Amino acid sequence: MSKDIWYPLSKPDDDRMIIENGEGIYVIDSRGKKYLDANSGLWNIPLGYSNHAIRESLVSQLDKICYVNSCEFGNTKAIELAELIKKINHENIDKIIYTCTGSESVEVAIKLIRKYASMGSKPHKRDIAIIRNSYHGSYYGSMSCSSYEGQERKGYFPLLSGVHELSLPFCNCCKSDDVSSDCTNRMKEQLEKELEAYEDYLGGFLVEPILGSAGVIELPKWFIERIIEFSNKHDLIVVFDEVATGFGRTGSMFYYQKYGWKPDIVTMSKGINNGILPLGAVAVSKKITDRFSRNNELIFHLSTQNGNALSCVAGIATITELLRDDGNIIQEVVRKSEYFERHFKDEIENKFIQVHDLRSIGLMFAVDIVEKDNKSKIKPVDLIKIVQLLKKNGLLVEWSYIENMTSSIVLFLPFIITECEIHKVLEILKIVFEKTLI
Repeated sequence: MSKDIWYPLSKPDDDRMIIENGEGIYVIDSRGKKYLDANSGLWNIPLGYSNHAIRESLVSQLDKICYVNSCEFGNTKAIELAELIKKINHENIDKIIYTCTGSESVEVAIKLIRKYASMGSKPHKRDIAIIRNSYHGSYYGSMSCSSYEGQERKGYFPLLSGVHELSLPFCNCCKSDDVSSDCTNRMKEQLEKELEAYEDYLGGFLVEPILGSAGVIELPKWFIERIIEFSNKHDLIVVFDEVATGFGRTGSMFYYQKYGWKPDIVTMSKGINNGILPLGAVAVSKKITDRFSRNNELIFHLSTQNGNALSCVAGIATITELLRDDGNIIQEVVRKSEYFERHFKDEIENKFIQVHDLRSIGLMFAVDIVEKDNKSKIKPVDLIKIVQLLKKNGLLVEWSYIENMTSSIVLFLPFIITECEIHKVLEILKIVFEKTLI
């Protein structure tokens, strides 16, 4: 029991199962029961729980120095990691700002949008556009930009002002791979209306290119390109929130690289150091740093552990591992994604009529489940029962529910998962679906 801890997203007296050990893609609880972690921790442990290269780098750094006051000094490991992060991003990235979490990375991005606008010719244009049902974190600014929380935010008002919500460019009447041209045209018209309505106030866009918490919904290419085009025309800042999608999760180092986009800011965390220690980062383009330099301005942001040497060492080891053998691990993400999807369709989707859709991009998956009438989404209480039964059978997954949009099981498979282990995931899914679905 753990009665003294008030856990995240929980009531004061909620308890937790205690995890004692981890090895590869498995965790072991205090009773000795073993679970296949198809959630990669909290989406942040792609290389598993026992990566020896990361461990050795930490041991080595412990004999030197673990912490350096970044308000007064630099440290070589923070410098080395910043060089690596710049190397794996696009060429317009100029500086790296360190944070401790994805939420904090988004806080920095919000500050940069507003400060950039304040130094421009139209300082009143500092509002931020977000995508409906996106998730950007749980700090006050990042929570204000996260409409996925919905009802949970109400007791914390007032939230950050000047945040505008763009309609979700996803057609609920179609499957993810079968969106009709009529739906697309309606969504394009809606976007134009919203851009026109907010044009006089916007300082930038905060874009989660794949809505992870909302059920692995990939934003359409045309939608993001229109936002980028609009921003270039009006000198706005485009932020890509790659906290969940970065560091190989989608089959490229960052999702934006899939289409050759060059966002002004990229927020990062999650897989940056394989979940070893708290670490996040914000990649900032020269467009922004140049304006700060011309105006002789500083970035007013800090937290005590930003650029922690030990955290950065783990980041260096993780990125080095991802780049090893010409990025073979990331190339394998694509192959393993296709393997999982192919066998899922054959062994599960074609056999259970309540399995409506499998959305996937890289090793991000959402299994959309509907009621027996095949018309409405399964209720959250029934979805949670499925997730709990999966856990009982030794498989850890997450879930996502948005009324009238998605009711799904979410899997973020570890990069190191084998084909044999993929079949084990599918087998447990099949066993539980046979008990709960038709």
